[in-house]
Amino acid sequence: MNTKKSLTFFFCIMFLLSLVTAKSIEIEFPKGDEFEADKNITLKITLRDSNNNPLAGEVSIILEDPVRENKIEKIVPSKEVVSIYLGKGAAQGYWSITATHPDSEDTTAQFKIKINEKIKFELKEDLLTITNTGNTKYTKPFQIRIGEYLGEAQNFDLEIGEKESFILIAPKGIYNIAVIVEDDILFSKTDVSLKGNGLTGKAIGALPETASKRSPVTGGIRPKNYEETFFGYFRNSKFIYVFVLVVFGVMVLLAIERKYRQKAGK
Repeated sequence: MNTKKSLTFFFCIMFLLSLVTAKSIEIEFPKGDEFEADKNITLKITLRDSNNNPLAGEVSIILEDPVRENKIEKIVPSKEVVSIYLGKGAAQGYWSITATHPDSEDTTAQFKIKINEKIKFELKEDLLTITNTGNTKYTKPFQIRIGEYLGEAQNFDLEIGEKESFILIAPKGIYNIAVIVEDDILFSKTDVSLKGNGLTGKAIGALPETASKRSPVTGGIRPKNYEETFFGYFRNSKFIYVFVLVVFGVMVLLAIERKYRQKAGK
């Protein structure tokens, strides 16, 4: 008799437990499903039973970026609003979130990370470095101003995290520097001391650092009095002197050889 009572009690307990087993998962965004980049997203995951009543417990979630390259895995409590940081420069577009629990089918939802066009400026001596710190490619037109001189309009072409550096060229002196993007001054610094970069004359402007490494006379924003910049580099480059002398020597040898062949032919 006691055995029957025990079994009956056991089955009653199991039946009651089955009534409170999670049957579904609900994903909510209390503050809306669009978020600023580099800020926490807020969401609420709720386990619900067959009667749609909320249950306590823990839920596993996986957040994936729009191109499914990055994943963030978390375990969050049911019925509570939580904040999650997606990391610096989280990709813009529609992210997906998948919530899982052993007693329920997976649930998926989407939320959006807004476009964040953002660049950072660093000026060290005569080197201006511009870095794309946003979450999308940066392709806006810009100009660099050195004192009263405004450089020619160029276009940024910076991928996420990419940077570009410019060498500021001007006669030795103190200048106000500014970077103008779409007619707005996004960066400015006063009383910047420029050392002249070994140039003579009144050359002024900015050269991309990569171009200046490839060639002393090419690239980027064309400086004022460009010819002076050219000859300034020319006069200060021992390599070019050696190169010119080698070319001249080869030409002399070829001329001597040509004359020798002409005499031998006679």
